[in-house]
Amino acid sequence: MTLEDVYSILESKIYYEKDSMRKFSFIQNSIHIDRRAFIPFVIYKEDENFFLEPDTPIAEEKELRIEIKNNSSDSIQFYGKKSGEKLLILEG
Repeated sequence: MTLEDVYSILESKIYYEKDSMRKFSFIQNSIHIDRRAFIPFVIYKEDENFFLEPDTPIAEEKELRIEIKNNSSDSIQFYGKKSGEKLLILEG
């Protein structure tokens, strides 16, 4: 998977947080959560993993490892870079 693929999957649809049903959309390097303002972010690759780093934290940790199963946009999981714990699950 390439960096372009990750951006393409994130921008492909609206996602909902599994536990709280908050609505997430990713548009032109910004995250829109429910009705809040856009939060700028970058995605970078480190040691074969992709990480999401928003300007404002959206989970308990600021840097989140992105896990996308089988290049599908149905479910995206985010893990804390430092803790390794699953912090956020988004479903399309």
